[in-house]
Amino acid sequence: MSPKRVGFVEAVKLYFYNYSNFSGRSTESEFGWIILFNMLASIPFEILDLIVFLTTKSLIYTFIPSAIWVLATLVPNLSLCTRRLHDTGHSALLLVVSMILPLVALMVFFWSLVLAIVLWFASFVLYIVLIIFLFMSPDKTNKWGEPAESLGPKNGIVYGENKESDATVINSTSFTYDE
Repeated sequence: MSPKRVGFVEAVKLYFYNYSNFSGRSTESEFGWIILFNMLASIPFEILDLIVFLTTKSLIYTFIPSAIWVLATLVPNLSLCTRRLHDTGHSALLLVVSMILPLVALMVFFWSLVLAIVLWFASFVLYIVLIIFLFMSPDKTNKWGEPAESLGPKNGIVYGENKESDATVINSTSFTYDE
């Protein structure tokens, strides 16, 4: 089944429904709406962080609300990024390497500062490459499935998506105009 372009509410539903689905593809619209959702959902947690800081005057407990949100959405974010990389025709191995490389750099820091700096720089470059891959246009049919169907006009005006069919289409050639 090919993925489809979705709106905000359906993207959030798919985000939590497919929280552990690391196969298949995700469209640009699903990925973009989830970025917006995570930004909006993090605002209350940031406010809670501020309240905790102002009441405790300590940094020890300040970021606990935000950390809970990050941990709660870690697996769904990884699965969405994996599916998005599949949609652009790339392997999720890049995602795994981008998570391991900074940890290796941190461990190497105690033995060789120069090697740690090189690994941090490599991590930075890999993050830039990942961002580019995540926002690329979808690849044609690849080993992860079919691309999303286009919602552009077919023989007329497309007014919206219908659950039973691809789209509701009005044929513009059937209209008559009086001059």
